[in-house]
Amino acid sequence: MKSRFQAVNDVYHPFVDKHLGKNKLQNILVCGGSDGAVKVENIRHKDMDYENIFNYELVESNCEYSSVVSENILYPDNPITGVNLIYADVGGSHECVVKMQENSIEDGVSKLLSNSFTDNNLGILVFLFFDGIGVEPFLDKKYGSYKSKDFFSEDIGWYDSHNDESFTQRLDGVVFYE
Repeated sequence: MKSRFQAVNDVYHPFVDKHLGKNKLQNILVCGGSDGAVKVENIRHKDMDYENIFNYELVESNCEYSSVVSENILYPDNPITGVNLIYADVGGSHECVVKMQENSIEDGVSKLLSNSFTDNNLGILVFLFFDGIGVEPFLDKKYGSYKSKDFFSEDIGWYDSHNDESFTQRLDGVVFYE
């Protein structure tokens, strides 16, 4: 069985490539502020042409770089504009799960969409959510004037050699056009 990284990438990259192709991207939002998480997302996105990648982290002790945005990726206080790609790999400790659920996910997604399309040169946002907190799928719907297109929801399985155990988690993907 594949590693978590490879299992996700096998679904992630074809979906992202289908909608974003080889276009130069503006901003990418991802999760994880630890050294390992930042390196994994840099590797995952190394073949993409983009201006900025922003790493979000809720748990202060996991923010190992000053550039990490210490906010809820699904409900940011200071949302980024001109976003073409969001990969919210959400989960972790009980503290993280509680913080993720403090605010309305639907309100947060509306806020994200509005800001992502501000000065968005491509007029497109590809949003992937890897659910480690046990919420129902929420991306395949209409948010204000933004209606989701080409939605998928798939269980991703992988083998964790460190724990000698197999795991499964849901990955949702959607594309929104302006």
